[in-house]
Amino acid sequence: MIVAFFWQVTHSVQLLYDQKLSFPARQHRPAYFEGIEIMHRKLMNLFYEVRDPNLSWDDIGGYADVKETLKEMVCLPLKKPEMIRKHNLGIPAGVMLWGPLGTGITMLAEACAMDAGVSFVYVSGQEMLGKHEELKEAFDIAIHEAPCVLFISDCEWLAPRAGCDYEWSPGNLRAIPPTFADKELTKLFVEQIDRINQVEGVMLLGSCYRIDTVDQAVIKEKKRFNRKVFVHPPTAVDRRGMLDIYMDQMPNLVEGIDRDELARLSEGYVGWDIESLCKRATVNAIKNDSEIVTAEHFMKALKEVRQFLTPDMVEKYHVIRDTDCPHHYEF
Repeated sequence: MIVAFFWQVTHSVQLLYDQKLSFPARQHRPAYFEGIEIMHRKLMNLFYEVRDPNLSWDDIGGYADVKETLKEMVCLPLKKPEMIRKHNLGIPAGVMLWGPLGTGITMLAEACAMDAGVSFVYVSGQEMLGKHEELKEAFDIAIHEAPCVLFISDCEWLAPRAGCDYEWSPGNLRAIPPTFADKELTKLFVEQIDRINQVEGVMLLGSCYRIDTVDQAVIKEKKRFNRKVFVHPPTAVDRRGMLDIYMDQMPNLVEGIDRDELARLSEGYVGWDIESLCKRATVNAIKNDSEIVTAEHFMKALKEVRQFLTPDMVEKYHVIRDTDCPHHYEF
């Protein structure tokens, strides 16, 4: 049985399919494909998953600029490959999304697959540590699923940059990976990237929390992750979009709450924090025996929910982006 996993990033608990579908006849299938009838499977193991995408752009709050870039870099090559070739415009070999944790990067990758109308193959970089055969198997399945989006999270775990500085400022090591792949697994990961880029119809996406912590062999080579998308710390406009996603789902919300003001006051919040803010406001209402959630409950929650992004982290993110090679961020 193929192992599977979907790493939950935000509030949405995704329904995993238990629909029995037969694989179409394919030549040269690995042995472990033989006899398998369930294409979209139940949660079984913490390695990877392949499924039909469920999330659209509208399910993700904020990041209009990032979405537009992904529509161009990821969706166009899948939707109009012949047109791109006709105009002699090279297709990105791989696209690395990087930015703060909790901003919905995995959701953005899934929305790319939804937009392009292809399968979504998700590989958890964290859970692949020490699992050489499973990593190769995941790439085999992406080849089998083509056309598809192959998304590999936490590439800094699989291919760490030797000797890099993880500090945001002296003493601040927030979000540093606790462990990394061994050299053999990193070598295998690079080999699989090279192999997948020879397969038409597989759009390779990766993610990391800081682009300067990934092995340069992975992001500098033209045939690997040769394009980057900066999923920047959320602006007030982005946070307003996130608030809309969560607040619109609150059944007992009083009318007239100034969402723009909440977005302004939630500086340093990522999507996780916005979710926690809405939950905390609801808890405050329940504790007060209130049947509605009011602005006062949100104001109290703002004092209780700590932001993930500290000012030095926000500053360092923009310094890293501003000093990075600019042409990697263009189609």
